[in-house]
Amino acid sequence: MKLTKEQETEKKAVVAQLLIMKENSYKNMMSMQTADMEEAEETNEESENLFEDGKVDESINRVEARSSVVEALQHDINMLSNLDEIEPTEEIQLGDIIETDKGRFIVGAASDEFEVNGKKYRGISVDSPLFLALKGKHNGDSVDVNGNTFTLINSY
Repeated sequence: MKLTKEQETEKKAVVAQLLIMKENSYKNMMSMQTADMEEAEETNEESENLFEDGKVDESINRVEARSSVVEALQHDINMLSNLDEIEPTEEIQLGDIIETDKGRFIVGAASDEFEVNGKKYRGISVDSPLFLALKGKHNGDSVDVNGNTFTLINSY
């Protein structure tokens, strides 16, 4: 399957915007991690009582709680960075833009709605119920997902 120049340009712009969003989230998470670790180290050095020890534990617990989010963001960034290497096919796959009667989606990483060139998109993963339901479908086909019916208009 060969994409039109317009489709190729749109796809690159959408992936670039989603990648920026994920990278910004990652940087934000890492700055919070660094601040919590610095607070824990500083508090630990000044520690003279149980209250201070509890503050150290709280900081470390926040770092540990966020670690899975940081790992997921790293995974999303790595995957999005390599989407341009995937050859387009007739089947809906990772990296595709999916247009339905309920909105536009980019298959790659889950995200909140965002806008590129006046069009709104939402990121979905390959594990999302919508992607799984649409696999193998063709333009005009409908699928039911969580009580909502989506009609596939186009994918590329």
